[in-house]
Amino acid sequence: MKEKISGASLSVIVAVCLALPAVFAFGATQTRAEETTASWTISLYIDADNNFDTYWEGLSLLYLQNIPASAEVNIVAFVDRLEYPGTELWEIEGSTAQIVETFPEMNFGDGATLSWVISQTATRYPSEHLLIDLWDHGSAWNGFCGDDTSGDWMYLDELRAAITDAGAYIDILACDACSMASVETAYAASLTGLVDILVASLETVAGDGFPYDFMFTPVALDPTRTPDQVASDMIDGWAQYYDPRSEYYYATLSAIRVSSVYQSMATIGAWCDEIHANLGAYYRTYKTVVRDTYSVFYTKYQVDMVDLGNNMLANSKITDPELRALTQAVIAAVEGAVLYLDNSESTTMCGGMTMWWGTSTEWASYSDVYAGLDFALATGWYDFLVDYNS
Repeated sequence: MKEKISGASLSVIVAVCLALPAVFAFGATQTRAEETTASWTISLYIDADNNFDTYWEGLSLLYLQNIPASAEVNIVAFVDRLEYPGTELWEIEGSTAQIVETFPEMNFGDGATLSWVISQTATRYPSEHLLIDLWDHGSAWNGFCGDDTSGDWMYLDELRAAITDAGAYIDILACDACSMASVETAYAASLTGLVDILVASLETVAGDGFPYDFMFTPVALDPTRTPDQVASDMIDGWAQYYDPRSEYYYATLSAIRVSSVYQSMATIGAWCDEIHANLGAYYRTYKTVVRDTYSVFYTKYQVDMVDLGNNMLANSKITDPELRALTQAVIAAVEGAVLYLDNSESTTMCGGMTMWWGTSTEWASYSDVYAGLDFALATGWYDFLVDYNS
């Protein structure tokens, strides 16, 4: 259910939700209440205002209803569907699922809507720990959540601003969407200072999506589970569902400590600079290395960082000692940031996080978007890609 969206609009169309009560106004910064009434709140941001319209009630909701009811675990979903007007707030308690409130139509491709949902979740369902799940199409650094009614698509700068403006600490930011386990996504989340763990796939997510019952039954039975334990449960639940099924040969999911990515940016930036400095000597070698590196199913040039690094070290033509040392350091940094990982038989070389090595037609189509990313600006990686593609 999470294949790459095609023809996503690059325009920003802001949907203003008229007639909302003052308490639901956009832009209000919310923080977690001092007194909590639950251990965990799991809140889903369901952008089904597109060709995923039937997947909410047809799949994901059924999984959620299989989770045992727990007074200490809130499970809620803010839902925007293509075939139904307005926006719905669902509450799920065991097999019981009901719409408890409706709102005017909202643009789920707009960061302001995501910020509102995070704020509403933290205010309405105060808890010790918060998990926000982004449910829709995804495209790594090129954004996620396409809203057909509004013709909008959310980019990483909007994600960062949405989390920052909401002001609520997110223990786990989960992405039930394709390819969001990218270094560009993790770095954008890290800049907020409000996200602990990113759970996402570097690959295409199958039509079945996240197996929420396998993932969240452990915390429903034991609400004292820590964020690290719940992240581990999510990887285990994914493995339980997908590993036995050979048709999902590409399945992979990782849990990434975003603060570790932030702390490694000096190393990653130095590595990017060193790759750039050696472009004249290793241009053809780079092309060979990228060709041989694991790349995401639907896009040739979103490459696994660990496999890329290992292929660089294995290539005898790359002899520059500084580049080799920094490559080893980046591999270690990625492996240190990835807390938990499940790979299929065909993704065993993957280390849990990708980066974009854009070339050819992809570069021509998307380079302007990449130029403005926090990661590209912090590392100079965009400048390297400009020269590489010249």
